[in-house]
Amino acid sequence: MQEQDKFSCIMVDWDYAYDLCRDVGEEMRGAGFTPDVIIGVARGGWYLARVLCDLFLLKDLFSLKVEHWGVTATITGEAELKYGLDDAAIKKLRGRKVLIADDVADTGDSLKLVAEYAKSLGAKDVKTATMHHKTSSSFIPDFYGELVKEWRWVIYPWSIHEDVMDLVEKVIPKGGKWMGLDEIRASMKAEFDFYVPYHLLKEILENMVFHRKLKKEEEGRKVAWKRIV
Repeated sequence: MQEQDKFSCIMVDWDYAYDLCRDVGEEMRGAGFTPDVIIGVARGGWYLARVLCDLFLLKDLFSLKVEHWGVTATITGEAELKYGLDDAAIKKLRGRKVLIADDVADTGDSLKLVAEYAKSLGAKDVKTATMHHKTSSSFIPDFYGELVKEWRWVIYPWSIHEDVMDLVEKVIPKGGKWMGLDEIRASMKAEFDFYVPYHLLKEILENMVFHRKLKKEEEGRKVAWKRIV
């Protein structure tokens, strides 16, 4: 298991994400590449894939799942194709121009795996696209919206609860002390250079209580949380 102990985060909102998708579309047009089929890598690539289908008026959008990352900023093994394409999708791929869409090129392993998979199924021309491309990636996507030169964990709006929960679990150790909202917020800033709005952090902490990841204690106006051992 490879884990980033201390790192910075970037939080992307919906408007920012859509603008990045539009930039990817412009790059594709500029390069003269119009795909016949788009494959969205589950789960992060779905948004980019769907927006590009809209921009290029495409009906054929397929999905497959690759597993590589476990919790936030933790690689749990080599990129592995968990769910591939069915026979009908494979038939549509043969001899076609295919675009593979994912949210970010981090190590590049997932994109490389899916590109090789699509080629093995008989795709004529395979290109890749991401919203973010990190210079840490050994695989450079053909099209991307933004270059990230200094390694950071990118938090997208469709995975904000999942990612922030993982970060909270890193700052509230199991069996550790009770922590208030301000203390958790300050720890997130210190450890991950990540500003979390009060309303969002409260919402995520309540969700963690719902999922039995945290205990909540209230005493008057004071509220504190603690990891469940």
